[in-house]
Amino acid sequence: DGVERGLDLAGEIAFTLGGQEHTLQVAVEADGSLWAVFADGTSGKSTFRFRFLRPEAPAADHSVTVDFNRAQLPPCAFADHFICPFPPPGNTLPIDIPAGERTIRTN
Repeated sequence: DGVERGLDLAGEIAFTLGGQEHTLQVAVEADGSLWAVFADGTSGKSTFRFRFLRPEAPAADHSVTVDFNRAQLPPCAFADHFICPFPPPGNTLPIDIPAGERTIRTN
């Protein structure tokens, strides 16, 4: 709809994948769980333009499990009337994440 809205980002998670360290900026939900909007090397090719990742709340030691098998397609992947946030600057990973929900079946 062309209106800019913030994601209320509250921090970032750092993780190592393929021997490289990466970060994602995240929002914190009311239950303490995290929410990241991200893109990667597969975005717009073998996956939708971006996806959502919702890690659980950080543990007592502040660790977080980042499981890309749980990446989800945003609602706007299914219908044009949904408004979805794009990944914030820095949340486009320079690697392929061939995990989680990736595309919609059209047949």
